[in-house]
Amino acid sequence: MTDITVTLDITANPAVTCTPKKLSVNRGNQEIKWKPGGNETFTFKALTGLPDPPFSLLDITSDEITVQDNDTGPGTYGYTVEVVSDANGNTYSTSSSTLGDPVPCIKNN
Repeated sequence: MTDITVTLDITANPAVTCTPKKLSVNRGNQEIKWKPGGNETFTFKALTGLPDPPFSLLDITSDEITVQDNDTGPGTYGYTVEVVSDANGNTYSTSSSTLGDPVPCIKNN
């Protein structure tokens, strides 16, 4: 199992960040989880951009996202995470309006 920490800062661009930004994983079947960092006050809404295959069994709950990665070859896959702020009810994502900002990705080795 591999975890990615998700944080929300509504004053930042992008408002949602993932750590690590580029997750490198070895070949084979494994579960990847996105979890809130620290005392985050949001609920997960969506994860988009990961193709099936090699990613499958996407499961989104209010406090966690999981997906199976069964990579059989190398590749880099960008994705977008959307969350809903508990404070104001607005949706925020890892997408950025600043040109050139990298999106988070999973790099299958």
